[in-house]
Amino acid sequence: IIATSHTYNFLNDPLKDSLNIPLWIFNYLRKQFLNKAFFLENNRKKFSKNIYISRKDGKSLRYIINENEVFQTLKKFDFEEVILSDYNFLEQVKIFNNANYIVGLHGAGFANLVFCKPNTKVLELMPNTAGNVIKNLAINNRLIYNCLSVKPETLNFNNQSGDIFIKLDILKNKI
Repeated sequence: IIATSHTYNFLNDPLKDSLNIPLWIFNYLRKQFLNKAFFLENNRKKFSKNIYISRKDGKSLRYIINENEVFQTLKKFDFEEVILSDYNFLEQVKIFNNANYIVGLHGAGFANLVFCKPNTKVLELMPNTAGNVIKNLAINNRLIYNCLSVKPETLNFNNQSGDIFIKLDILKNKI
């Protein structure tokens, strides 16, 4: 386990401080784990180029109310459903590094964007109460970021954990 204090914690506001993560951290993480993921991990595992990060494992504070319909829509665009908790860390590194397009609900799983190749497309599905940390992470890693921001149907813990309903016609237009 590697744990550090936040390198840029001046405002004591995680939503704002997380927007100022130094670029050297992204580079360090890529250098430390990309080679390990491809040389120490079982190389026979193949991962899809288009992934949808699913929350079906029930370990989330926020959900997409119509997640089954969202995935069925994405499936028509050759997306594969991935439940990140089914994979170890190095497998997650490979999944994100292999992807050309990543869609998912705002959350910690997007921290793996640091392992994506430049120009990977990212579509963040998010409650409009969430901050810009994923957008910032994508931009700092030279990814092509887009979001579908909607008013949450419910508000849970810290006002950014609301469950959301995704309109499928809007989702299709974003893809």
